[in-house]
Amino acid sequence: MTDLERKLADALRDEADKVTPNLDAAWAEQVRRQHRPRRRRGAVWIAPLAAVLVVLTSVSIVTQVNTVQPPPAPAARPGQDLVLAKPVISPPSLDMGDSMALVDFAGQTDAWTSHAVVATGEGEARMFCVEALLKGVTGGGPNYGTESPSCVPLEGYPVKAGYVGKNGGPLPEGKAVFLTDRTVRELRLYDAAGDLSQAKALGALGPGLLFLADVKPGSPPVRFEVNPEVQAHPASR
Repeated sequence: MTDLERKLADALRDEADKVTPNLDAAWAEQVRRQHRPRRRRGAVWIAPLAAVLVVLTSVSIVTQVNTVQPPPAPAARPGQDLVLAKPVISPPSLDMGDSMALVDFAGQTDAWTSHAVVATGEGEARMFCVEALLKGVTGGGPNYGTESPSCVPLEGYPVKAGYVGKNGGPLPEGKAVFLTDRTVRELRLYDAAGDLSQAKALGALGPGLLFLADVKPGSPPVRFEVNPEVQAHPASR
């Protein structure tokens, strides 16, 4: 090859490099271009999706708060209010009548027995009394403490009268006695906390039926229920 031919071949190769594409560089550029719009498109749809998720989460939380069931309302207070007259201690001109023994209890030196009594007071008013006598004594004789007998008038229906025991009283603490209408067969008592005490029928006394109950000391009965049969009867005296 002559010098002229060699120079011509070199010139042609130089021109060929200028017009022939660099495939490696072209591929790298294509890859770069493909990745760049993907990132942009991702940024475009990821941000709205995040906002939608925040809104849906907020709606879900609000829905849960609004649909949470409220705490159950307290159960209705059972029965009727139990209102007992304040006892009168040792009323004057008291004519004691029928009586029934309730419970025995110990004093400082002697044993005593609580009795329920239907008595007649001034003006022929009938009264329900509780007195504590020496055990074995059926009538008269010394009474326990200074509050025996304690009496309340017969009134109300179906519970005519009642007395809740106390320390130093004619009925020991933790006991309660009630005189009810004779149609009563079951007497349930509730204290302020709704705790139940079941009264035990002891038998007829005067114009009514006598019940004795164990009650929580310091928490006297405030409401009562009787058997449904009573509700259909007119008040009897």
